[in-house]
Amino acid sequence: MLWLNGHIARLAKLKMTRTTKAKSWITSLLLISLSLSLLGLSPLSQAQEDSAEEIDAIFKKFDQGEYKDQQAIKEALGYLTANITADDMERYLKLQTVLCWNNYDITKQQALKDAIAFADLKLLTEGVAASAEATTDLKLCRAFMHQLLGKVDIALEEYNKVVAEAYLIESPRLIADSRSLRGAIYSFQGNFAQALEDLITAQHLYESLNLQHWAIYNLTELATSYRRFGDPQTAIKYYRKLEKGFEDTGDKDGANAIKTEIGFALEELGEYEAALKKHKEAYQYWRDTLGEEASAHTAVNVAGVLIQLHRQGEAKPYLDAAQKSITPDQGASYSFMRLYQAQSALTNGQYQQALDYIDMAEETFKQIKNARGLEQLHMVHSQIFVAEKDWKQAYEALLSYIQTHKSLDATQQTNRTTEMRTRFNTEQIERENQQLLELQKIKENELVILKQNKYLQLAVIVLGCIIMIILSIVAYKQSQKSKLLSILALTDHLTQLPNRRYTYSKGEGYFKSKDEGHQPLSIILFDADHFKKVNDKYGHDIGDKVLIALANISNGLMRKQDLVGRVGGEEFLVILPGTTAEQALNVAQRLVTTVESSNFDDVYMNFKLTISAGIACTDGDKSFEHLLKRADDALYRAKSSGRNCAILDT
Repeated sequence: MLWLNGHIARLAKLKMTRTTKAKSWITSLLLISLSLSLLGLSPLSQAQEDSAEEIDAIFKKFDQGEYKDQQAIKEALGYLTANITADDMERYLKLQTVLCWNNYDITKQQALKDAIAFADLKLLTEGVAASAEATTDLKLCRAFMHQLLGKVDIALEEYNKVVAEAYLIESPRLIADSRSLRGAIYSFQGNFAQALEDLITAQHLYESLNLQHWAIYNLTELATSYRRFGDPQTAIKYYRKLEKGFEDTGDKDGANAIKTEIGFALEELGEYEAALKKHKEAYQYWRDTLGEEASAHTAVNVAGVLIQLHRQGEAKPYLDAAQKSITPDQGASYSFMRLYQAQSALTNGQYQQALDYIDMAEETFKQIKNARGLEQLHMVHSQIFVAEKDWKQAYEALLSYIQTHKSLDATQQTNRTTEMRTRFNTEQIERENQQLLELQKIKENELVILKQNKYLQLAVIVLGCIIMIILSIVAYKQSQKSKLLSILALTDHLTQLPNRRYTYSKGEGYFKSKDEGHQPLSIILFDADHFKKVNDKYGHDIGDKVLIALANISNGLMRKQDLVGRVGGEEFLVILPGTTAEQALNVAQRLVTTVESSNFDDVYMNFKLTISAGIACTDGDKSFEHLLKRADDALYRAKSSGRNCAILDT
């Protein structure tokens, strides 16, 4: 079976029309615009202002995958390039990612290399480097181009990094895109446990984001995974619905690509004549619309079925046509083409030629880590040696086949258990997440199919206890992920000050760098006096408002280079780089005085508040923690001294 499974063919015309959300520069642009407007100027030309609405509409079409015609894509990219400048940073960043995904003919090897070079160049630019989402999206585009070049290991390694980065920046779209692409590779390599987890996660995200176009394509990969997993009946149910969905929307490329997938499923059911019909329809379509080169992959599919039907004579023209366009760097198509050529040569008694083809196929199968392909190859290899009466090598090849077959069988039960866990977890997420948008009808059909799967229903009974354990593990993992995302947020949600993690991190950084610049570093640790009584007497709502007011007062008193962070309930930490102990004490005393004299009537009528502060300045401290402890000790002494004061640790 070919990994591309028509994937290259359908993408050849559609490509991957996507975009991403870049870091926002809107605030800066608005300030510049306001300043220049006061002078009677404008940072944007009238033409740019007039076209902004149309530009955003084009981006939305790319994001939704609405462009299906290459000429329309070319015209849209031309318009965007002509009307977006680097001054409009938000749209400029979007344009770079759109260009990477859509401006290159992915059926051409050189174009794929050009796309990789484009991504590499853009990743070095200052504007892109400042945007985590643009950077991550360009890396994803680059990985996909490596995948199409047959560099699967490089692609998979980069997909892993992109998935991690997408979670760090909390971008659902990039999480969906990267896990969908990674899941397709895992599926091809026979790693169905990982494939199903990735593809089902991506499916859920696409549907919740209402990205129906990409949900359909991801569902295609999901169906293909079920086919490879050994459940072609379920796969065909998916494919039939997908085929109708593509036809209803007028997406001929998508509908035709599904014919290839149905053909593969029919092959696995042993219905070779029906499979041949589907593959021939797909081949003829791509040949008529895109030419011989683009149809080469489906030509290999046709030849494979003809060989199964022992019609090698009819298969040869298809293999000859494919050989003109398919090169070794197109790993999946190339490996199966050589395998089928070996089978054809074996039938014609050309044993040495068959062995040469086997060697070519084996090298590529190993390179792309396709265990299922190697399993077929070892059997053909053994048959060649049997035909030559070389019983020893025939036996060794047969042993390799058995070993590969056992290896695949050994993972099957684990994969099925994981499949059940993944399916069950998806249903749990669906029930619990009340904010999701209305799921597509195809998703509802998918759930029905999953529930009706007889084999898995029996597995539920047998593995009930195990599933309960797995469910607990999944719930724990989800909890850990949520905690991780919370930890990664660098801003305190209430006061909008830096949170404890970020504040301590900056403090560590200043502490390590102060020796290099020989600059003193001072810190002020302060908190609200008797804050528990505030909450008890006025309620937590008033307490929150007090903390917000305290944050605003303290932040307003500091210099630009100073940092104020909330490090506890009512506890705040001020980091003062380049500040002596005497200067820090003055700052702290001014802070204490300002808070005491501040008007808190907007919080609560006649409300008064005081704070206590502890100050410490670097003086032989071995670590930032030690400096922090000194400030904490000073704060304790301030509390013991009657509060509403600042004490310097000496």
